[in-house]
Amino acid sequence: MRYAVQRPMCTILATVLTIVPISAFAAAQRTFVASYGLTTNTAFNCSLTKPCRAFAEAISVTGSKGEVVVLDSAGYGPVAITKSVSIIAPPGIYAGISVISGDGVTVNAPGAVVVLRGLFINGQGGRWGVHLQNAARVRIEGCTISNMAQEGVHHAAPGAELVMLDTIVRDNGNSGINVVADTSIVLDHVRSEHNQGAGLGIVSSSSEASATITDSIFAHNAGNGIVADANVDTPTYIHVERSTMSNNGGAGFVATTVHAGAVVSATLARNAINRNGGDGILLSGSNPGVVRAFVYENAIHGNKSHGINAHDQYLVRASANSSGSNLGLGWNCDGGSLFVSYGNNVIDVGLLAACLVQISGS
Repeated sequence: MRYAVQRPMCTILATVLTIVPISAFAAAQRTFVASYGLTTNTAFNCSLTKPCRAFAEAISVTGSKGEVVVLDSAGYGPVAITKSVSIIAPPGIYAGISVISGDGVTVNAPGAVVVLRGLFINGQGGRWGVHLQNAARVRIEGCTISNMAQEGVHHAAPGAELVMLDTIVRDNGNSGINVVADTSIVLDHVRSEHNQGAGLGIVSSSSEASATITDSIFAHNAGNGIVADANVDTPTYIHVERSTMSNNGGAGFVATTVHAGAVVSATLARNAINRNGGDGILLSGSNPGVVRAFVYENAIHGNKSHGINAHDQYLVRASANSSGSNLGLGWNCDGGSLFVSYGNNVIDVGLLAACLVQISGS
């Protein structure tokens, strides 16, 4: 009599594992790209021993909140991000994205946290280096974004926080960084220079926009160094400290709005605002918009127009600024609004006293 032989379950499982590709299981928490990587290695989840060739391939098999790690220097192509993920190039490795058309990195990931670290995004006819469409938070760390036909960074993601650290944005065909969304941004040790528009532009949309900028440089841009604007019935808040806004074709810093119910509130502290083609600081709140500024301990020198120039609907409080060698007046204001000096301001060329309230020693 013959009996059927039953194979042990462990043997059956082992057989199944040998014939089912890795990609049939859960996406990887960590994937890899390399100059010697292969497109077909997506079947192995772009593992350390079988890396992929492009960011787009690795992203496709990376799980939410996972990481794409660059193993060696090469170009890895544009990528669209639709989930929480980090793309990381370690120090000493060149991870390039050449943008021939379209955008270099597109983030369209509602609720996601995205990190871009150590990337070199270089325009070769493409539009935007980094395009933020939707996210919860995006961090750009240690990147260089250059030569785009439009902007280096275009932020249009409502409510998405943007943090940029130790990053250079240069030689772009329009502004270096353009923010057109209700959002909060933080820039620290960022250089935005030699762009054909402004170094940074930020404008609220329908709710509120805010920016905190420290230890950064906005220089040699064809337009203004920094521009803050506000839309109808919305505020924009901006704080710039220990930064440089110099050698720009327009003004060093501009706060402006022309919309009803709009308010731009600016704080400028301990900055160097020198040798710009227009005013050092231009504050222009055309009725019915309003600009408010607190300006203290800034060096405002050698600008081709006024040191501080305020128009129409504004409230300026100034303390301990140094303003000299500007081709126009040290301070200029009109429109019947309020310019208050709290003392210790040094102005070597003069001001229009008709619109100045002096409060010495307070």
